[in-house]
Amino acid sequence: MDVQIKAHNFKLTDEIREYVDRRVAKLDRVSENVTDAKFEIREEPHHHPSQKYIAQFTIVTKRAVLRAEDKNADVNAAIDIVTDRMARQIRRFHDRKVFRNRRDATSLGVLAVDQLEDETATGPVDDDDVATEVVRTKRFPVLPMDTEEAIEQMELLGHDFYVFFNADSSQMNVLYRRRNGDLGVLEPELA
Repeated sequence: MDVQIKAHNFKLTDEIREYVDRRVAKLDRVSENVTDAKFEIREEPHHHPSQKYIAQFTIVTKRAVLRAEDKNADVNAAIDIVTDRMARQIRRFHDRKVFRNRRDATSLGVLAVDQLEDETATGPVDDDDVATEVVRTKRFPVLPMDTEEAIEQMELLGHDFYVFFNADSSQMNVLYRRRNGDLGVLEPELA
């Protein structure tokens, strides 16, 4: 698997690059064709000292998106934890086999949701801080899937919501986790 390693807000040394390569090489093989694999490391000096380094590993296949993230004070510890989490994601992906019968399903929409969550997950928001204008628009291709597959994809990614094109109703839906832990589906209707 060819992994793109990127660093934000700090210099990516050869030592760190080699360490990431060694850790990624130990991962189980993803049985699907990997279309994209990114390992990003960010230093956020304004965060709490115990969350100074953020490591994020994303693997995109034709049938699923696997993602793991960790925040830690030590860059090597963050790399270790995120690769261990990705190994568990890969095992879950292999064990579930939900995506085996899907032909050309892709979840690029999840990447856009991940990026949107990363940009908006800066902590609690006061009512005075709420933006009153749209500052960014994301567009992404989606292919049909049923609700069960959307649930599996949301659980694989560890998200609280998932936008998908429902093959049964032929419309966009939003799957979300309710406060009590149950799941809900938003099915928009034109008024």
